[in-house]
Amino acid sequence: MSVKVKREKADQRRHHRVTAPIFVEVGGHRLRAADWSLGGLRIEGFPETIPEVGAEVLLQMTLPFQGFDVSFDAKGQCVRGDAASGMFAVRFTALGERERELMSHFIEELVRGSMVNVGDTIQRIDVPVTPAALTPDPSPTSKLPIRRWPVKTVVMTTVYGCLGVVVFAYTGLLGYTNFYRMEVQTAVITAPVDTVASPVDGRVGWTEVKPGDQVKTGDVIVNVFDSQLEREIELADIAIREQKAKLLFAKQRHADELERLKSFAGVELKNLEQSRIEVEGLEAQQKGAEQQVKRLKFLHAKGFATDTVLEIAEKQLLTVTKLLDGRRVELNARVELAGDNIGKRFYSGTNLIGDVGLTEAQVRLAENEVKVTQQRHAALLHHRDRLAVHAPFDGNVLELPRVNQGSIRRGDIIAIVEQRRNRQVTAFLNQDEVLKVGQGDEAMIFVPALGETLKGRVTKIDRTSGFITEQNQRQTPGYSWRGATDRSAKVTISFDDTSRVADSERYRSGLPVVVIFPQRSTNSLLTSIKQKFQMSL
Repeated sequence: MSVKVKREKADQRRHHRVTAPIFVEVGGHRLRAADWSLGGLRIEGFPETIPEVGAEVLLQMTLPFQGFDVSFDAKGQCVRGDAASGMFAVRFTALGERERELMSHFIEELVRGSMVNVGDTIQRIDVPVTPAALTPDPSPTSKLPIRRWPVKTVVMTTVYGCLGVVVFAYTGLLGYTNFYRMEVQTAVITAPVDTVASPVDGRVGWTEVKPGDQVKTGDVIVNVFDSQLEREIELADIAIREQKAKLLFAKQRHADELERLKSFAGVELKNLEQSRIEVEGLEAQQKGAEQQVKRLKFLHAKGFATDTVLEIAEKQLLTVTKLLDGRRVELNARVELAGDNIGKRFYSGTNLIGDVGLTEAQVRLAENEVKVTQQRHAALLHHRDRLAVHAPFDGNVLELPRVNQGSIRRGDIIAIVEQRRNRQVTAFLNQDEVLKVGQGDEAMIFVPALGETLKGRVTKIDRTSGFITEQNQRQTPGYSWRGATDRSAKVTISFDDTSRVADSERYRSGLPVVVIFPQRSTNSLLTSIKQKFQMSL
C-alpha cells in the first residue's frame, strides 16, 4: 500500500480556533461567529457594509456556558474582510481578564473533549514541520558528507549528559539536605544579656554612658527619678532649712536669756550685799536696844525709871530682834538660791525669774530635729542612688530603650547589657523545624563574614518564649499568639572549642551565622524502627 506524503507549512496559530456557538452583536445585528479563539473571531453573512481593515469594532458577545448566557463587552480591530460574502475577521484589542479566563476555560474543556470537537486542535501534530526525505541515507556512514556528520548531535548529547549529571547530583544534594540535614540561616552569635526594668514610675536620666559603651561592674548606666521620691527629697531639704532656722532662733533666744541673767546676777549680788548691810545694821540696833533695856532695868530697880519707859524699851528690842531674824532668813535664802541658780534664775524676793533651762532644752531639741531631718534627707538620697541602674557585670551597653528625661512606668525595660566574654549561638526556627532538633545534638556553625566553620552542641531548646508575647502587664494579662511559620522558637548552641571564639571583638554579638543540624524524624514509628535497627547492629 503506497503512502502519500503531503507537505504543508506548519500552523503558526497562537490559540486554538473553535467553532462552538458564540453570539456577537455588531452594529445592531446579532450573529453567530463562524469560528473564534482567544485572539479574535470571524463573522460571516454580515447584512450591512463590513468594517474597513484597521477600523475599531465594538462587540457585545454572548457565550452559552453551562446552561447560562454570559454576556460581556469587548473591543477589536478589523484585520481582513470580504464584502461579497459579508465576512470579516476581528482581532481583540480590549478584553477583560475575567472574560479571557472564561473563554480560556471554555476552550480547554473543548480541547479535552468535554464539550464538542475542536477544529485545528491537532493540526500541528498531524502536519510535519520538516519535509521528510524519500531517499534512504547512504551506507556506510563514512560516505556521508561532512555537512551531514552528527557533530551537533554528539555535542548536544554530551552537554545534556553533563547537565543531567549536574541535575542528578544537585537533586541528591537537595535530598540529603532536606531529609538528613537541616540548614538554618536565621542564626546569630549572641552573648548573655541582662535586661533591667524600672522599679518605680517616674522618668529616666541618662549619664555619660551611651549605647555601645563598655561598662564595669557597679557603674551607673542610667538614673531613675521617682516623682514622689523627688518631692519628698525637696520637702526634706526644706525641712532641714526650717529646722536650722528654728535652731538659730533658739540659740539667739538662749543667748539673750543668758545676757539677761548676767544683768540679773549683778543686781542679785547688789541685793545680797544690801541685805547683809541691813542685817549688820539690825544687829547693831539689837545690841543698842539690849543695852538700853539693861540700863533701864538698872534704873528701874533704883527707882529712877518708870515701868512704862522700861516696857517701851523692851518692846523696841523685841521688834528689832524679830526684824533681824527675818532679814537673816531672807539673806540666807538669797545666798542659798544664788549658789544654786547663779546664771540660771533670778530671785526677785518673791518670785524666781529666768528661762535659761527652757531655752537650753529648746536649743537641744532644735539640734536633734536638724539631725533627724538630715538623716531622713540622706536616707531619701540613698534610696535615689539605689534606684539608679548599675552594671551587673563587665560588658557592653546594647540599648537604652527610653529617651533621656522620658517618662517610664514600673516594669518598663530601661537598659540592656551584654556580657563581654561569653559567646554562644542563637538560632531562630519555626515551630515545624524545632521539632527536628534534639537536646545535645552536634551542629556545624558557619560564619560567612569570617569564612570559618566551627563546631557546637545544642544546649537549650525554647519553643515558647518567642511564641507568646505578653502584653499590658499592669492590667489583665493578655497574649498575642503567632503563627506556626513564624520563627518564634529559639535554639541555643554552645561552642565546643571556646578558645577559638575568645576574641570578643572578632566574634561580636549579632554576627550572622549559618547552622546545620542533623535532622531528626518527627514520626514515632520511623524513629522506633531506626532505634531497633541501630540496636541490632
